[in-house]
Amino acid sequence: MSAASDIAGFIPAYPTRHEARLPLLQLVRTLRENAIGTYTKDTFERDIIVYRLLFKPMIMANHPELIRHVMLDNAANYERDPVGKRMLEPGLGNGLLTSEGADWKRQRRMMAPIFQPRRLAGFAEIMTEYSAALADKLVRLPAGQTVDMAEQMMLLTLDIIARTMFGADASTDVSAVGTAMDRYQVTVRPNIPDLLGLPRWVPRPDAAEGQRALAEMDAIINTLIQRRRDRAAQGGELGSDLLGLLLAARDDESGSTLDDREVRDQMATFFLAGHETTATALAWTWYLLSHAPAVEAKLHAELDAVLGGRPAQYADYDKLVYTRMVIEEALRLYPPAHTTARQAIADDRFERIDIPAGTMMIISPWIMHRHRLYWQNPDAFDPENFAPGKAASRRRYTYLPFGAGPRICIGQGFAMIEAVIILATLAQKLRARLVPGAKVAPVAKITLRPSPDLPMTMLPR
Repeated sequence: MSAASDIAGFIPAYPTRHEARLPLLQLVRTLRENAIGTYTKDTFERDIIVYRLLFKPMIMANHPELIRHVMLDNAANYERDPVGKRMLEPGLGNGLLTSEGADWKRQRRMMAPIFQPRRLAGFAEIMTEYSAALADKLVRLPAGQTVDMAEQMMLLTLDIIARTMFGADASTDVSAVGTAMDRYQVTVRPNIPDLLGLPRWVPRPDAAEGQRALAEMDAIINTLIQRRRDRAAQGGELGSDLLGLLLAARDDESGSTLDDREVRDQMATFFLAGHETTATALAWTWYLLSHAPAVEAKLHAELDAVLGGRPAQYADYDKLVYTRMVIEEALRLYPPAHTTARQAIADDRFERIDIPAGTMMIISPWIMHRHRLYWQNPDAFDPENFAPGKAASRRRYTYLPFGAGPRICIGQGFAMIEAVIILATLAQKLRARLVPGAKVAPVAKITLRPSPDLPMTMLPR
């Protein structure tokens, strides 16, 4: 019997799917408030949808082979979409998420050694330490006290990324980086000037608040960079944390290193990708488990058998098979990176479809993960979708939580190890239950967050 049937048809929350495309002004307004709220029902049933938006050719690429074509086979012909770059570059600069061409390849070569397994094992010790501390804190809460579990996951992953990035330099000041990044994200929404490709000097709503938040974040990061460089100049160590590794990184081909601005851009990128996305995925995991007692019981059985009451560690990762299945299913239903886009540089063709230069290719994990052509009961929570052996029968490029092709997320291993350690360590000690009557909905900004919050009570096991 599948987990979906065990939970009496529980269908997690998702926005209304419209019968017809929204009028232009309503579409732009909805894009600003919740990007995934713009989709029509047939988007989840058709594989390729060709249309125009503000006179720009668009293709909704829901065909796995078209996704492969754009993101792998002919990736050189497709650049990051200009709208997304215009929104992200003020905060992330020219980091891995926003750079292109030779510059991106150089950065990728320099970043790759940082995420090798031997490095991840050291970072996992930090994940275990902070996860165990939060578990102890939550089980001691007074009975019935409500906590925002989304906020708890944000604070936990912020502590972890701060320690892995800054090591001994991590302090209360570093939390201000996360706060500033959160404030900046609120301002990152598509506006008419962005959609029209107007220059940056054209006013955008909330731009001033976004700039203030970035200035606060940069002041802290730049101070930490300079402090580390000064230490090295005096004969000290750069350190084995992410900051030290970035400062020491050298391109094997050119011999070049990263300057302070490049280090800052990578740190901002890591903060977003290594803190926000994992926290969001875990928040949705707790929401799903709260509605799925049969899934939760199976998860607890695995944790008891593998861990026997101790916190999860790096060496447990391969043994926690069902724990990973639960997280992978949460990533299917609520992919933090919900939508990506590529723009054709030159004319192209896929099967019988012409793709003129300038065409925007929309690739949405939110849609692909719930598409009627590729999943059975696509809206239901069922970790058995990721049972051992299922991957071989699943069509490739229908599951894209970390992207695909050369630009697949370099921190995928870090994120999965972190999510498994956190979930396993906390679920060993407690059950989290959504407050009765609480209404939770997915809202797509930079990442796919639960809104307005995730009020839960803790039940010690």
